[in-house]
Parts: sequence; C-alpha cells; structure tokens
Amino acid sequence: MKAVAYTELLIMTRIFFGAITFQNSLLSPIFYAHFLRQRYYQSAFTRDAIAVVDKRIEGYIRKEGVPPVAVQVWDKVKLTLGRWAGSTLAAQQPPAGAGGARRN
Repeated sequence: MKAVAYTELLIMTRIFFGAITFQNSLLSPIFYAHFLRQRYYQSAFTRDAIAVVDKRIEGYIRKEGVPPVAVQVWDKVKLTLGRWAGSTLAAQQPPAGAGGARRN
C-alpha cells in the first residue's frame, strides 16, 4: 500500500505536467486532485506519503541559498492546498458538544 500511495503522487505529478504541456485535459488535474483528497482522508498510507514528500520539499526549499521568492511561493501553495483540502470535511463535522450528551 505504501507503493500505491507514492505511485498516486507520481501520477498526480504526471497529470499536472501533462496539463501544463497540453498532453492531457486541463480538467484532469482537478479530478485527480479530488481523488487524492479523498484518499488522504481515507488512507493512512497516503497521509504518510504526503507527509514524507512535504518534508522533502521543505528540506529543499528551506536550504540556504534558495531565493526568498521560492519560499514565499511554496508557503502560499501549501496554504491554498490546506484550505482547499480541509474545507469540505471541516464543514461536515458536528458542532462541539452536539450529540451523545443527554440532559435529564
């Protein structure tokens, strides 16, 4: 399952660059991103794979000599992805204190 999780990330990379170079549909990355978002919430292997890839990218971005613009772009990308990925599922959670507690 680890191999599958990393393969899914490689496929996303391939689809993203394919859309940029017009090798596949421009909608393909959007549909596959939705698939990956669901896999993230349903599979611990996918969460681990994304965490490892994120840590690796952070290691490259935060090195000495990397232009500050690259760090700013990476931070903005992470912020945007975090908002998009958590928006739907956060709205589905019940409010705090709701359910389970009975009053007598």
